[in-house]
Formats: sequence, C-alpha cells, structure tokens
Amino acid sequence: MKTATPNTETVQTKDIQISVLFKKMQKDDKKEVLMFHILTDETKHAADLLKLTGKMTILTISDDEGPYEPIQAEFVNLQRDNKKTVLKFNVATEDVDRVNAIYPAAGTNISLLIQPQQMSMEDIEDEHEA
Repeated sequence: MKTATPNTETVQTKDIQISVLFKKMQKDDKKEVLMFHILTDETKHAADLLKLTGKMTILTISDDEGPYEPIQAEFVNLQRDNKKTVLKFNVATEDVDRVNAIYPAAGTNISLLIQPQQMSMEDIEDEHEA
C-alpha cells in the first residue's frame, strides 16, 4: 500500500524587476501596507508573481534618484482586472525608518525589484520576540 508523502520541495522563484505606480502607503496597527499598480502588460512575470504570493520578499524601490534601502515585506496578494494588476505588501513596523524613507516616491512611477526571501513571516516574528 502506498502512503502519501508530503511535498517538501521548495518553489524556486527568480528576482522580478517591474515598472509600477507606487499607489499608496497605509499605516495599520502593526504594519505598513504598500500598494503598487502594474499598468503595463507584465504577463511574462505573472507565474513568478503568483508563486511569491503569501511569501516573504525583499523589495527594492528605485526612482530617478536611485535605489532606496531594501525593505522586508510579506507579499499579501495580487489582484487583477482589465486595466491593472495590484500588488499588496505588508511591512512589519520594525522597518518603519526604511518605509518612511520611501514616502517621497509614493504616487510616482518607480522600478520595483521583488526578491524571494527564505524566511516566513512567522520566522521573522519569532526572531523579533526572542
């Protein structure tokens, strides 16, 4: 009789560089919410973006003046309609200084580098509690 073995294979995703509108920053009780709109047809990245949903990422935002410091964020969700794709990220409040530094870029078109991170949100919370 065969027994089911859990799939422990990790999903390999690559870094994703896309042009987006940095739509908004919103403060919540325990986190900052960052929203980006992809206004162009970025279907070449669709599969990789879907693989990253729900995972921890490292975001690097670049504008005309260069890149900002990378920010650790959970890729919460991806929503599509016929006009745009919305990317939503949660940033822990421990990175508040880095988040405040990117505030001037809000509302502008930027280059967004999304890199997969090996830690989960629970791992990071456990690390901060220790």
